[in-house]
Amino acid sequence: MTVYGKLGKHHYLMQKENKESWYIMQIRLSKREDAASMIELEHLVWTPGTTPGDIHFDSEAEFLLKSPPGSKIVVVTDDKVVGILGYKSPIPLASNKHVAEIDIAVHPDYQRAGIGQLLMDKMKEVAREKGYIKIALRVLSINQKAIRFYEKNGFKQEGLLEKEFIIQGEFVDDILMAYFL
Repeated sequence: MTVYGKLGKHHYLMQKENKESWYIMQIRLSKREDAASMIELEHLVWTPGTTPGDIHFDSEAEFLLKSPPGSKIVVVTDDKVVGILGYKSPIPLASNKHVAEIDIAVHPDYQRAGIGQLLMDKMKEVAREKGYIKIALRVLSINQKAIRFYEKNGFKQEGLLEKEFIIQGEFVDDILMAYFL
């Protein structure tokens, strides 16, 4: 699938690989009614290769406590969330309010279609509007696909926590990256 063009401020046109099907995607802030679809996506993409811990939600109520409506940017097509970008202050101090820490997830069926790029571009827009000057993230050293994506988007490595995690019996480094607006 490939994103082809903008159909207004928050809508995009996407075409499937077979070039026979077209989809309209919307990018917006999350809503309460997105919870079930977001949970499904979170459970699908957060694996030992992408996160150091188990991410599981037993209910929509539990998910909404962690991710209230409006706390994430989502890409939706056919009433299904296919991309999520969450952002928050990494440290709840006034002296750190200029920093947003992000996490991003794209449904495997929609990866390499431009959805991650849409989310990242929207995050940079939101960051400017909210007065952030730094967008930070953490990524596992074994997640090379994500690292390449972040580098392509101007993120630079700021730090390395060596052997920070043991995942499936192997030591894994945690890479700290940032983008400055």
